[in-house]
Amino acid sequence: MCEGGRPEASMASGPRRRPGLSGLTEEEAAGGGGGAEATRRRPRGWRAVGFIIGVFAASIMASNAFSIPLTSYLIIRYNMKQNAATNLNNIFSGTSNFSPVVGAFVADALWGKFRTLLFGIVFGIIGMAVITLSATVHQLKPPPCSALARQAGTCVGPSALHRAVLYVGMGLIVVGWGAANPTSLPFGADQFDKSNERHKVGLTRYYSWYYAIVMMASFVALTVVVYVEVKVSWGLGFAIPTVLMLVALAVFLVGTKVYVKVPPEGSVFTSVARVVVASCRKWRLQLPHLDDARRQEEVLYNPDPAAGNGGRVHRFALTLQLSFLNKAAIVTDADEIRPDGSPARPWNLCSVQQVEEVKCLVKIIPVWISAMVWFTAVTEMTNYTFLQALTMDLHMGRRFTIPPVSIIAVFYLCIALFVPVYDLLIARAAKWVTKAEGGITLLQRQGAGLVVGSLSFVVAAVVERRRRRSALDHGDGMSPLSVFLLAPQLAVMGVSGAFSIAGQMVFYNTQFPDQMRSLANAAFYCSQGVSSYVAILVVNIVNARTRRHGESAGWVRDDISAGRLDYFYYTMAVLGAANFVYFLVCAHFYRYKVEQGPDSPAGPEPARDSASTSGSEAALLET
Repeated sequence: MCEGGRPEASMASGPRRRPGLSGLTEEEAAGGGGGAEATRRRPRGWRAVGFIIGVFAASIMASNAFSIPLTSYLIIRYNMKQNAATNLNNIFSGTSNFSPVVGAFVADALWGKFRTLLFGIVFGIIGMAVITLSATVHQLKPPPCSALARQAGTCVGPSALHRAVLYVGMGLIVVGWGAANPTSLPFGADQFDKSNERHKVGLTRYYSWYYAIVMMASFVALTVVVYVEVKVSWGLGFAIPTVLMLVALAVFLVGTKVYVKVPPEGSVFTSVARVVVASCRKWRLQLPHLDDARRQEEVLYNPDPAAGNGGRVHRFALTLQLSFLNKAAIVTDADEIRPDGSPARPWNLCSVQQVEEVKCLVKIIPVWISAMVWFTAVTEMTNYTFLQALTMDLHMGRRFTIPPVSIIAVFYLCIALFVPVYDLLIARAAKWVTKAEGGITLLQRQGAGLVVGSLSFVVAAVVERRRRRSALDHGDGMSPLSVFLLAPQLAVMGVSGAFSIAGQMVFYNTQFPDQMRSLANAAFYCSQGVSSYVAILVVNIVNARTRRHGESAGWVRDDISAGRLDYFYYTMAVLGAANFVYFLVCAHFYRYKVEQGPDSPAGPEPARDSASTSGSEAALLET
């Protein structure tokens, strides 16, 4: 960040931190902060993460238990019209996925990840408690309505009080998830010491196992909890994850004295603005040594980043990509440097460190767009798989039937099962071939996910052709085929997710600067939020282009058996292939961030993946 953008901007202010003792100031390490306190603050790795895992699982379970069946809940228990319920669900989904941006800002600039995460958990519990009451207390919900009356449109709708309680609960949940979602993963990552080899291996596995746990919690929510909601009681179904969150909160608080709590380091948005403004103000200036990053860095403004940035010990080497931004670090006669080393006019001069941090954000955007397109494909797959399930036989055995939405649990289950397979088998086999520590790079992992994702739509198209034919032959639009015929397409998409989604999470958390990890996770959730709207746009475009003369609908209709959903799936496969080509271009030009140790001389080092590949594998990082 540009000096002056943080309370600790002065190089002379604030205790310095030593490498290998994340979360410890030098005084604490020397005993000034108390030997016992210092010991408690050393990174404990998996010992500390053990207290946090429950929060991950319970929060995700509560999230899915409420958000996925929300439309059905609004129609069945709140007697809302289908369009009104769908619109409210879309508003809630979009707001929930964009709110982590605010939570990331608060965590990185004001409160720190621990306090923001704790705030989010508490508000999430309160929100779920309100929703549980709205589903349980008769005075807080409309009177029950039969399916026949609902079809006739004679049900009594929700009153102002009913809506108020519902909206307050949903608002509290949005606030809670907005604070917890971007901070839970990076707070766990803070418990590992990157200067310790054992911790570095543990951190790499932590990202994969984190997502496996999240997916397993989603699977339980979509099977056990959703079944209780639909077949037994909505109130009981909402109460289960609420109670689990309370238990997880208690366990989380027990480990408070074990956690490393990295302090906030200032607003990233202010830093980005300052780098852009400073480079624009100096756009007429000529950069020195245009072809030599090392020599150019030597004459630019480049103070020790660990001295004034809240304890960061890894500095970025100057790169020649996006070299226009390098002009923000040119020192002119008008730039006054204070005795503490900070610029007197921070909107005119930024350091090499701040410039490279902004470059990290800019370079990630093209990869983020590709990830957003992939999430759009996942949204289309899950949405229309659910509609397919509504027309199929839901029996599992002779007497037991599953809720239609529960078939989507196959997607989450396959991710949860395949992530350990990748981590323990595929990555190790790839390591034996490539000789790289991580087996394959993060971009290669995401690319594999894109390819498999396109194949899942081919499988879905073949299955849909068979389902549609059986539904039309049956005469009433209902197919006698088992709903588990949809499992293969979800399983293949789940394998795609194990490659792509887990790869994205590790990519963002390692390629964003360390003090922006909360923003990295916010970017992950924002890609899902944008994909929800892009999915609607894709369907509208496809319908507009495939609408026949005199007809009001195209391939994707309300009655999917009357449309051609199989053709739509083939279209999504082609879109996925085009996205993969775009991703290859992005991967070819992408360069992984380059860090130096605190005592390293200035100048670029070989680009390294998060898996710490050696220089001999540098070529692999381009694809």
